This record gives sequence, C-alpha cells and structure tokens, in this order.
Amino acid sequence: MIREWFNSKVDGLWSRLTKSADKSILVSEVGGRWLEILYMIGIVVLTSGLVSAIIEPVNIGYVIFPSSGAQSPTETGVDALALVIGAMGVYLSYLSGRQTTKSRLVNFYLTFGLLMIAIAVYIGVYVLSSK
Repeated sequence: MIREWFNSKVDGLWSRLTKSADKSILVSEVGGRWLEILYMIGIVVLTSGLVSAIIEPVNIGYVIFPSSGAQSPTETGVDALALVIGAMGVYLSYLSGRQTTKSRLVNFYLTFGLLMIAIAVYIGVYVLSSK
C-alpha cells in the first residue's frame, strides 16, 4: 500500500516535470543538439588540459602548479573557465554585428563581448605568468 502510494506520487511528479520540460525553451533548443553540446564540452575539456592533468598528477594543494611541465586539476578548471568566458565574449561580439539584432543592443553586445574577451585573456596571462 505504501509502495503504491509512493509510486503514484513519483509518477505524478515525473509527468509534471516532463510536461514542464517540454515547454521549456532550453529543453526545446537542446533537444536535438545533444551530440553538438557533448562535442563542445569535449573540446573545452581537452583544450583546457585534462589529459596533461591525468597523465602527470601533481599535488592538489596547488591551484596553479608552479612548474611548466605539469598541471593541477584545479588549473584545468581555471583554463576551461577562461576558454568558456572567451568563447562567450566572441559569440556576443558576433551577435553585435548581426542585422537581426536590435539597434539599442548592438553597443551592449559589443562592449560586454569585448569585456569578456579581455577577462579571459587576463586569466590566461595570469596563469601563464604564475607558472
């Protein structure tokens, strides 16, 4: 009896979640593009140096390992963050030049995109100088 009640509650919750997920903009955009998203995540993870962090493990106590020959897992995360911030900045700068963009948002997109690119470059130079 308790099991049937629990299953009915879980089934009801699951049906409500799937109905709301079907209406969600994010789910509708991602729905058929899961392979592209997985591919982009793979590119970011591999570009940030996950293989180097796995092959040559170092002390986790370092956020940025001071040697140029090795990389800590947290440094991989910092590199991935800088890469994603830079890519978002490039995309926002791209959006500023599209003809379909509202004219009042063009300056905002361009300024915010260039600011994000500058932040990503600063993070990259900081990591490089710390090594």
